Amino acid sequence: MVSKIINLTRTFVPKVTANSKANLEAVNSMPEMVLNKMLRNGDKSIVHVDMNHCAAARVSENGINTIYTDALCGCNSVGVIAKCVDGKPLAILSHYVPTNNEGQLKALEAQLKKYDYYIDKNYKPKLLMNVGGYEKSPGQLETCPNPLVEKVKNLVAKFFPKGADTNITPYPTKKRGAFFSSANIYQFDPADVNKVKITTVGEKEKFIDLNV
Repeated sequence: MVSKIINLTRTFVPKVTANSKANLEAVNSMPEMVLNKMLRNGDKSIVHVDMNHCAAARVSENGINTIYTDALCGCNSVGVIAKCVDGKPLAILSHYVPTNNEGQLKALEAQLKKYDYYIDKNYKPKLLMNVGGYEKSPGQLETCPNPLVEKVKNLVAKFFPKGADTNITPYPTKKRGAFFSSANIYQFDPADVNKVKITTVGEKEKFIDLNV
């Protein structure tokens, strides 16, 4: 089966030049800018999550297949990918400043309560966090101490008796170029919505299969 996920990842990140046209092209090549343009053009398959907001999307082959947030630089992005009783994914994504952990927890809880009736409790969801990190050694990032992590784990455990598969991905908050992507993107394959591409800040890709 051929994947229908749009490849947003650039082969290299451009640098600022004296050529204004080249700089504009570099901005427009950023994954979040590509998605922003698609939204402006009326694409109904994409959901954008603003800063200090949380949104949920029921994913389907002919409906929503992408949910993302951008402008992450020190903020916490927390997502939950669960399955509904009809077998289709439910994606919840939140983006909050680190001084509003309680707001983020309340927003996540509100979405989990809203969809609780539809969620398959026998499925172990994916809990995904894209949070600020620091460079412990050249090229190696560590997650900054973050009280939100354990609080989110405890919240999710209230809704899912089997717990969740948790993945925490730190991202750099310093030494970022002008055209560095600050987006966290979940793309579900319209040909098979159980196949998901997750792009974290800095365009680091992770592919998961919800059936595994």
